[in-house]
Amino acid sequence: MRFSTNKYKRLIIKHIQGETTPEEQQLAEAWIKKNPANQRLYETYKGLLVLTDSRKVDFDTEQAWNKLQSRIRSGKGRQALPQKSLSRRLVPYYVAAGIAAMFLIAFGIFSTLQKAPVIQQFTTTTHISTPVSLPDGSSAILNHNSVIKYPDHFTGSFREISIFGEAFFEVSPDREMPFLIHASGLDIKVVGTSFNVEARPGSDFVRVTVNTGVVLVYPSGTSEQEAEKAGTLLSAGEMATYSPESGRILKGVNDDLNVLSWKTGILTFRESRLADVLKALENKYQTRFVIDNPELLNQRLTARFETESLEDVLETLSLIFNVSYENKGQQVILH
Repeated sequence: MRFSTNKYKRLIIKHIQGETTPEEQQLAEAWIKKNPANQRLYETYKGLLVLTDSRKVDFDTEQAWNKLQSRIRSGKGRQALPQKSLSRRLVPYYVAAGIAAMFLIAFGIFSTLQKAPVIQQFTTTTHISTPVSLPDGSSAILNHNSVIKYPDHFTGSFREISIFGEAFFEVSPDREMPFLIHASGLDIKVVGTSFNVEARPGSDFVRVTVNTGVVLVYPSGTSEQEAEKAGTLLSAGEMATYSPESGRILKGVNDDLNVLSWKTGILTFRESRLADVLKALENKYQTRFVIDNPELLNQRLTARFETESLEDVLETLSLIFNVSYENKGQQVILH
């Protein structure tokens, strides 16, 4: 059996959805392991599809119901009742009716539990979102130009979602069903904590910064058994930077005072280089700085900006560093 590249792409989608035959599954797995590009494509599709559980239950509820009705009508499997008093014959009848009622209730609950999740998508463009409530009570706040995908209800072993962009998560504790985020080749596994994830499409890094609790990060595709060994454990105040190119995870202490400034609106600088100050201002005010004098970038600033407009901030910088500026909206030129 030979496949073109496009047919292989369709094949791995079927594989992710758990719909392949044994032969197709072997072909899909062999193609995924063939080279890193195939592996990355597989992880991308897996993140886009946001599978909550690849194991599906094949249970034809209509067929089961028809079979039950047929047995009832034919009387097959029933024992003949002794010809005694009516009251004694009614007892087994009500017992049977009670069992049947219990069966129907259980049957209905089973059918509800097996309902396939529907994937939801939340997207931001130019504005930061208000808290987005997830099915388990967890929440996410998205930075601008970001996307999260999640099911309308969680099933299986994990509460799985995908992120493209940046978001701050507060996860409800549930040790029986850990929270799992797919972020551009990095998986983030938590039980209950708060943390920031930056995973912008096209970027050469994914960054996870822990605010409270503990999280485990590891490359996507790592088996559940190997995750603890291959992954990196992060505690409050720590961060990890993952390179999709090399597959390496670098752990460190978060010394960026403004890692959550996009969410809080507060920028704090302590003897910070103006180059770093301008980068933070670009992110907050969605503009770009152009500097006439490169030496200016090595100047230091100690300041705090919270509710000030961009014009107020530019006026402050001009006074401190004795520079003039031109604010053209999408671009600011410092002379």
